[in-house]
Amino acid sequence: RGGESRRARCRGLSLNGESNNLNGVEEDAKGGGGEGGRAEDASRRLTKRGKSKFQLCRTDGFTCETESQHVEGDTYVRFDGPSTQNHMLVWKTCPKTVLVLKKPGTNLLPHLREVSKYLWHELGMQVVVEPAVDVEVGTYFSKDLDFVKTFDAKKDAKKLHEFVDFIVCLGGDGVVLHASNMFPKAMPPLISFNLGSLGFLTNHRHEDHKMDLQNMCNSCYPTPLSGVFVTLRMRLEVQMFRQGVAVPGKTVQVLNEVCLDRGSNSHLCMIECYERNRLITKVQGDGLLISTPTGSTAYSVSAGGSIVHPSVPAILFTPICPHSLSFRPVLLPDSAELELKVPRSARGTAWVSFDGKKREELLQGDSIKVRMSEYPMPSINKTDETDDWFKSLVRCLRWNERLDQVPFEDTGSNNRRLFASGRDDDWM
Repeated sequence: RGGESRRARCRGLSLNGESNNLNGVEEDAKGGGGEGGRAEDASRRLTKRGKSKFQLCRTDGFTCETESQHVEGDTYVRFDGPSTQNHMLVWKTCPKTVLVLKKPGTNLLPHLREVSKYLWHELGMQVVVEPAVDVEVGTYFSKDLDFVKTFDAKKDAKKLHEFVDFIVCLGGDGVVLHASNMFPKAMPPLISFNLGSLGFLTNHRHEDHKMDLQNMCNSCYPTPLSGVFVTLRMRLEVQMFRQGVAVPGKTVQVLNEVCLDRGSNSHLCMIECYERNRLITKVQGDGLLISTPTGSTAYSVSAGGSIVHPSVPAILFTPICPHSLSFRPVLLPDSAELELKVPRSARGTAWVSFDGKKREELLQGDSIKVRMSEYPMPSINKTDETDDWFKSLVRCLRWNERLDQVPFEDTGSNNRRLFASGRDDDWM
């Protein structure tokens, strides 16, 4: 019991479970204490002087801006809520002009005719199509679609955002990427109907186009609760440099990814990667992908990258067949500013493409700079951004599709496949 008593005193507890005074423990350890002892020294007691105040500042490394929304009472940090929220589109004035895009070919001309007539006759919208589509319309439906307008590809191409209120896409993901490419700066809201092959970004059925377009146009102020949910899909701004000099007119907006690869060269592709002029790594392999969260389910996922929700503020850094077992894909914050450079010591050149198009060769000493674009693509949701995203994962990639585990007892129900949406008939 003597040993147990000593152990209890060392833990600061008495045998009956009560806490011992700290001074008493120190007194036991020292064999007693007097008025001049350390345990009784009042000068060693903590004096409350008040808490120092601070603030948080947002900085890009060059400028600084005070940000106090996360600082409570100037003394500690507190989040008011999640950093991302759902967004809802509400028109302050009803939309007047719509740009209708479709995939190449004449197969979808009947669908374009149906949608255009509904927009013009029922919703009172001015319908605009691309010049090439206008030629097809004049050939096949000159009388039915005489109200359809077009624009000058040379003069008006860069001014479309000034008069187009929203975009209707008929087709698959390629049409959505084409729409993004048409707007190098600000981009109107986009609603896409699935008439393509895969359609990960097209969450609306063509059969529901009348209801969805009516909901889109009726979400007018002052009835904000009748608005439609929208996903602000981040785009990347890419600028090309030749021997350290920016190339005029070579700034591209990318929705999915920018890809650097070795092309037809037999050598490894060597790429130096800088973040704000700091060398972070060298890529030696078949290439590198810099992707948006929207592009995480495109080329990046095939190269082993993570699948990322489109509202996550991140830039994906995914190597293509790296010659290193430890080179894993990473996520960077959306504030990252990257420079990807072919070093002068590289054995071969590299090739760059933007959303799979505009492929160009990068010689030794050439580079590209990649950062988050200030102009996102507003994509109209069928329900909301998370529900649409999970349904696309299940419908297009068969994400986590497997047979249910058979129960020990026979319940009389057949073994069924489990879908993330919770319903077997969703998007079958």
